[in-house]
Amino acid sequence: MSPVAYNSQTYPRQPIPATARQPMAPAPASAPAQAAPTRRVDCSQNLFFPGFPQEYQAQLRDFACVLQTKYQLPEQWVLPALYNARFNQRALALMTPPPPSAKPLQPYPWWRYRDRFVRSDRLQRGMDFWRSHQAIIEQVAQKYGVSPEILLGILNIETGFGTFQGNFPVLDANLSLALGLPARRSFFLYETAETIRLAHQLGQPLSSLRGSEAGAMGMSQFLASSYLKYGTVWNDPPGDGLPDLWRSVPDVLASTSKFFLAHGWQRGQPVLREANVPDPTQATAFLHGRYPLREIERAGIRPRSPTPMPADTQVGLLQLATERGPRFFIAYPNFYAIMGYNPSTYYSATVWAYARALRARLG
Repeated sequence: MSPVAYNSQTYPRQPIPATARQPMAPAPASAPAQAAPTRRVDCSQNLFFPGFPQEYQAQLRDFACVLQTKYQLPEQWVLPALYNARFNQRALALMTPPPPSAKPLQPYPWWRYRDRFVRSDRLQRGMDFWRSHQAIIEQVAQKYGVSPEILLGILNIETGFGTFQGNFPVLDANLSLALGLPARRSFFLYETAETIRLAHQLGQPLSSLRGSEAGAMGMSQFLASSYLKYGTVWNDPPGDGLPDLWRSVPDVLASTSKFFLAHGWQRGQPVLREANVPDPTQATAFLHGRYPLREIERAGIRPRSPTPMPADTQVGLLQLATERGPRFFIAYPNFYAIMGYNPSTYYSATVWAYARALRARLG
């Protein structure tokens, strides 16, 4: 897609003296002798972005400068993007953590979280999806080695197999979160830069990128940075364009598999196994962090079903509230690969639980 034409005279500015445009630093002395091209950078302090409250204008001017300098985005991409963006209060409200409570909250048990996503209707939707796309599901699993029911567990939780992908303008969400959540400003400003870059690489207007209040897109809810890093066009040569993660099931499955491989997925290995724990008080020492499997076994902790693994495999021990009471589980490397998608142990354990239930129904 060709760069958006930009005319500085068409964008409103505040009536204060403008700072001069600043060229990029010259090439180092070791560079070839020919004149190095320069790129114009607008870090003026009188830019004004009409879609945002006055209280955020100074930060937005800083953002505009950082996007051009640190993230190396052209001025003619950045300024129109920020000018046409709009502050999204709803995205900010949904993503703002609740205030601390004086009364300690009762822990929400894992099994209640799990049951929201492993209902009968969810399993039926997964079976229908499997039957509609069985050939490509099996081909992707063969190529990448990621268990197909785990991939479907992700699609189930994230978007109900594509039925609710979110309708927030992704650029607006990322900018609003960068402004309204200071503790996560760097993260969401980076995603803002990647969103602008993604739109240009896709050859689509920024306004067409829609997703969740957190800026995640498509059937598997990739952030813009993940889209650019792991997005894969199924069976096309590397570098042959970007995938369609909103509509193309093969692209979605391949891209999600590539994400898992990058986060340590091991073909054929387990995710979780319920464990026999002879001494729960001794087991608490293993509830944080990861340890060589041999250390857990020395404490008498064993999986209830045989799971041959090398003794130096790094594993964790979880205690999850089930409907039968608290239970211990050994978490293998593939569990932590799922946590690369979402760092919640509840989330990863629920992907696993859904995958098991779906596999049981499929036979």
